[in-house]
Amino acid sequence: MTTIEQVSKKSLAEFKNKNYIFTPDEYQKVFCKEAKKANIIFEDCNKVANLIQKLDKKYQKMLANYRINTLSELVLFLINNLNRENIDETKAFSNELLTYTKRVLQVIDMFPSKAKYIASKHIDLLKPYLKPDEIAKLRNEWLDFMTTYDDKNFKMYKKRCHLNDDDVLEMLPKLEKCLAKDEDFSELVDAIIFSLTPSYAHFMDDEVAILNKQLKRDSSLITALNMANEIKILTKKRIKKDKDELKKKFVDIDKITETLSRKIVSLLKNSNVSKEEIKIISQDLEKIDTSDKFEVVKEKLVTITIGLDEEIKKFSNELEKENEEISILRKKIDLLENELQKVKKEAKTDALTNMLNKKALNDELKKQEEFYKRFKRNYSVIFFDIDHFKNVNDTYGHDAGDVILKSVGLILNRYSRDIDIVGRFGGEEFIIIVPETDKNGAYKFADKIRQVIEKTKFMYKKTRIKITISAGVAERKEVNSMEEIVKLADERLYKAKNSGRNRVEVN
Repeated sequence: MTTIEQVSKKSLAEFKNKNYIFTPDEYQKVFCKEAKKANIIFEDCNKVANLIQKLDKKYQKMLANYRINTLSELVLFLINNLNRENIDETKAFSNELLTYTKRVLQVIDMFPSKAKYIASKHIDLLKPYLKPDEIAKLRNEWLDFMTTYDDKNFKMYKKRCHLNDDDVLEMLPKLEKCLAKDEDFSELVDAIIFSLTPSYAHFMDDEVAILNKQLKRDSSLITALNMANEIKILTKKRIKKDKDELKKKFVDIDKITETLSRKIVSLLKNSNVSKEEIKIISQDLEKIDTSDKFEVVKEKLVTITIGLDEEIKKFSNELEKENEEISILRKKIDLLENELQKVKKEAKTDALTNMLNKKALNDELKKQEEFYKRFKRNYSVIFFDIDHFKNVNDTYGHDAGDVILKSVGLILNRYSRDIDIVGRFGGEEFIIIVPETDKNGAYKFADKIRQVIEKTKFMYKKTRIKITISAGVAERKEVNSMEEIVKLADERLYKAKNSGRNRVEVN
């Protein structure tokens, strides 16, 4: 078991090994450290911590941010904080805050609500120095008031009196003046009676008249508790009466429509109705009394039906004839459109490879040039040429050469993006226009194509033909025009040819 003498010896040895300055404070630190390691508790080692625990919690919280290890450090900290505090100033501030709080409560005491009761009560309760739990109680009373307070009625009266004030004290006299006046509900009475009067039915006149008489005699009845319920009952009754009456009217319209339908069928079957007869019928219809709205509908339907007779027949004959002519023309147009599409495709397509030809490539190049000039969208051009293609034709024949051209075209299309423009420029030369790509990106793409073609087994009549390809790459930013980019790519192609073929030149 470790003793105080052993802890002291270890502490002295620590000073000797590390060359510490031998002071009482330094010795205490090392001694307490060694004692802690030996699980020995000395009261002097915990003196600072014990003293901090006896301080006010305010100071304990402040000391948590400092590393206080010695009694002298603790004393120095407390002296500094005590020097900063001004008790007289704090007391003056508390007195001013207390006076201010009393004035606020006196103002609230004038409010006609529960706030007045709480304010009056708290004015008496306020003392120069309240305890924290007393202040908490006062605060909770106000919190309870705020969570339960309902100013719905106040807002209702504010809206009713057309007031926009925000200051309650200024608004109260105006509200009192407004509510003291006798209200005029005459316009509201007229509006209610108007809404209760049926539009079509006339079976509620007595009930509406009685209600109107009562409200005219005393318009304040409109605010009675049972008035809203009575108005709802009468409104439902009015709606039902109007619906029933409309149903009867529509039954009459249905009968008229059915009659007119039969007449239309009859007129369509009869081809002998003359214009003169239609004129006579129209004159008879003009004599009909149209005082009733539904009779007006009847008149219009009859007139329209009569006028339909000859026009329908005439239109049907003409339409049938025109349909035949239109059908013939449509067939001719379809044939012409097919021929036009075929011609357009042939004009833009290379017959052997079914790729874009030189003319179509030039048109696409012009579009890219327009994008470059308008939107600064860069593009690159890759010029390809099959190496030693003449030897293929001379050795295996032109049919073999055609197979090689088609195969190379398929590879170029397969490995290109949807936005790339691929075509045969002529002979064994191909061009790929690469939008929104600089020459470095185009070079990587061209070299990938070169590697694919070098590794591909081109076969003709069971004979393998070794094929390689050379390419030249240029981007639009390098030159001043569309013509120059094609020329530059072509020059780099021939540089690749002259440098040994089966390569891509970009500089």
